[in-house]
Amino acid sequence: MPGGNLVLIVENDATRVDGALGAGQLACPHCGGELRPWGWARSRILRRVDGPYEHRPRRSCCRECRKTSVLLPDVSLLRRVDEAAVIGTALLERTRGAGQRTIAKVLGRPRETVRGWLRRFEENAQKLAAHFSAWAFALDARLAEIEPSSSPFGAALEGIGLATRAANILLGPRPVWSWASAMTGGRLVSNTNTPFPAPR
Repeated sequence: MPGGNLVLIVENDATRVDGALGAGQLACPHCGGELRPWGWARSRILRRVDGPYEHRPRRSCCRECRKTSVLLPDVSLLRRVDEAAVIGTALLERTRGAGQRTIAKVLGRPRETVRGWLRRFEENAQKLAAHFSAWAFALDARLAEIEPSSSPFGAALEGIGLATRAANILLGPRPVWSWASAMTGGRLVSNTNTPFPAPR
């Protein structure tokens, strides 16, 4: 009987994901083996910019280690009901000087929710800045040295901008916050010590 159950961030195109899964093109996050279809995870609500959306992520099973993984679309972040683009908007508004109350009002979210996103991002800002800088240089070796930002929060967002721009050029267009989700394994605003996915 399969065991485990990690989350793997995949692109937000169910048809392409199913095709890759059926062809054995997705690697197991547990052991690197070949993932195959294994039913569906429970339905969940994702609060998008334009309203709530119900979806049911794919589940997969590794042929080698037999552990299962939930395939979460890159518009999502781990343990967050709001889509990555909504949270990303809050982060950008913060750098423009907006306070928690203003951001919460603009997004139609509780102030406590917004405060949690901002606090978690700020706590991990130095680590995120280094991580996204590594991705940027891995994707575009021609990049010049990144100028230091006035704050770790700002440096992390600048790193996201550089890394996602390089990814769009090299790998094809994808929304900024979808790339950010994929590059962090969905842990952009998580309180986990699990390492972010290394640039590849």
